[in-house]
Amino acid sequence: MPGAVSAPRSRRPRNSLTVDEILDVAERVASAGIETLTIRAVAAELESSPMALYRYFSTKEDLVDALLDRVLGRMEPPSESADWIQDLAAFARNHRDMLRRHQWAVTALFAHPAPGPNALPIGEWALQILARGGITGDTAVATFSGIVGLNYGWASFVVARSGGAGESLAEGLRGPDVAQAFPLTASVAGPMSRYGSAEHYDLVLGQLLAGISSQPDRDHTTE
Repeated sequence: MPGAVSAPRSRRPRNSLTVDEILDVAERVASAGIETLTIRAVAAELESSPMALYRYFSTKEDLVDALLDRVLGRMEPPSESADWIQDLAAFARNHRDMLRRHQWAVTALFAHPAPGPNALPIGEWALQILARGGITGDTAVATFSGIVGLNYGWASFVVARSGGAGESLAEGLRGPDVAQAFPLTASVAGPMSRYGSAEHYDLVLGQLLAGISSQPDRDHTTE
């Protein structure tokens, strides 16, 4: 209707928000890319003012930490059996699956490795399993770091592979020039299409676990 004036957009009362509601929206915003997450963007989704969110999170970094801590809290605890290596494999896969379900959080977790209290149980689970295998102290820390490092690297592979990187890489290796200059690389063009696949992960994890289980000095501790 000509001359009609739309009603002004109302904002929510400042005290009507909850932490869980803010984090729900923040996760939805971050799922499009962690770089899109800002206090202003979350406030807009909530039809609130940025100042209302600052009552709960004084900075964007505080919001990111809370969101990442929430993600880490979703990791499934590993199963416990009579075989500590099987349990370590379960831990590794559960951690990998947690990262795979939250691909947007992988790069942020690099910058915020311990964003909150939910990071502590993850390390404790791994250390408990390693202690059952006689791996403690400095060796346990290095072993845990190696598993976590594998998973973060593999999660990055999965993100790249979701955009067709594996197939593109394989196709680029099939040219005659590549075959002549790099024959061994060209010969694995087919497997390169499975770059970052679950099958490749299981192969590499098995190799890592075989090395862990066979190391002779399991109780080495460095102060």
